[in-house]
Order: sequence, then structure tokens, then C-alpha cells
Amino acid sequence: MADERRERRRYNRLMLECPISFFTRSGQVAAKGKSLDISDGGTFVSVPVEQVHQLQGKVNLTFSIPRSTENTYMLEDFACQAHILRRQPLVDESFAGVALAFTSPMDLGLEV
Repeated sequence: MADERRERRRYNRLMLECPISFFTRSGQVAAKGKSLDISDGGTFVSVPVEQVHQLQGKVNLTFSIPRSTENTYMLEDFACQAHILRRQPLVDESFAGVALAFTSPMDLGLEV
């Protein structure tokens, strides 16, 4: 089954923790979490269980990807919409995993 899943993915995923905020249509923060992995096509996010019920259908989100060179470190900010594909429990029961597909592929410049 894992082989079938890999074949369906168009984008390589990178294990990367970065902060993610989810917003309501009116612009209020609905939930905050962190990515566990990310690709140009979507991300898998850890969200506190008490906030996960607020995430349904299509969501607006922002996230920051760390960038660094020999002399600098910065966060590059992104904003997009995504569809929730599934929710699942995590080992730490106070968090739930949320799989998201970006509505349009992103060019995140990730080196996998």
C-alpha cells in the first residue's frame, strides 16, 4: 500500500517543522499548528485536538519556511488556500494530524 501512495504523489515531501496558522473567512485565527512534512502540493500538520474541529473543507493558511545561508537565517512567509483531505490521531493524543492539499501548487523552493 505504501508503494501505491508514493505513486499517487506528484511532489516530493520534505520533513520540515514550520509554524502554520489557519484563518476563518473573516480573517480571524481559527487554529495554529506546525507542519510535520511539506511539499509544493500540500502539507501534513499537527494541530491541538481542541482546535481541529474548526478546520473543515477549504481553509486559508499562512506558514513560514526557514531559509539560511552561511551568514543568514530568515523565515519566508507564504499564504494560500488548501483542502482538508483527512484528519487522524497522533501518538500524542493532545494533537491531531491534518493532511492538506494546496488548491494550487506552490513553488516553495524546497530541496528534497
